[in-house]
Amino acid sequence: MQDATEHKNYIFSKFERQGSAIAHGSGLVIGLPLILLLGFIVGLQPAFAYIPSVIISYMIARSFRRRRRAWGAFQGMQAAVVHLGIVLLALSAHLLGPASRPSQFLFMAATLIFFYSLWGAWDTLLGHDFRYIGINGLLHRVSQSNLKRQERKRGLFRPYRTGNDDLPGQKPPV
Repeated sequence: MQDATEHKNYIFSKFERQGSAIAHGSGLVIGLPLILLLGFIVGLQPAFAYIPSVIISYMIARSFRRRRRAWGAFQGMQAAVVHLGIVLLALSAHLLGPASRPSQFLFMAATLIFFYSLWGAWDTLLGHDFRYIGINGLLHRVSQSNLKRQERKRGLFRPYRTGNDDLPGQKPPV
């Protein structure tokens, strides 16, 4: 019989699992509070208040890409595209007007995709390889090609440089 405190062996690191879960769940953690705060108090449309979720997911994907973490970069990119889709659906629903039938359909579709992204957050937190239906093939190819590109680094007071500039025995450019 196994001890209840025994750790499960995960394929992906805790850092990647948590970052990916935040990327997928940024709609709940960031978007929904901003919709409530900015939407109902200030009067900003929900589609615009949800945009920071897209930005946070993309920043998480970029962070994993810089660290050469393929799974985390892929999960973050998937989350960013799905959150962008939610923004576009909500914006389209707003432009059509709240009383129209297509607007109600678009809003319901955005809500269902939002819940689907929460499923992705839960699965990635548990260490499962979550893939959204319909976009995973394209984003997997994009993520793999992005990982092969040379990442530019920026020093605090130095211009951009590539990773090849940090070879041993060489001084970094001034």
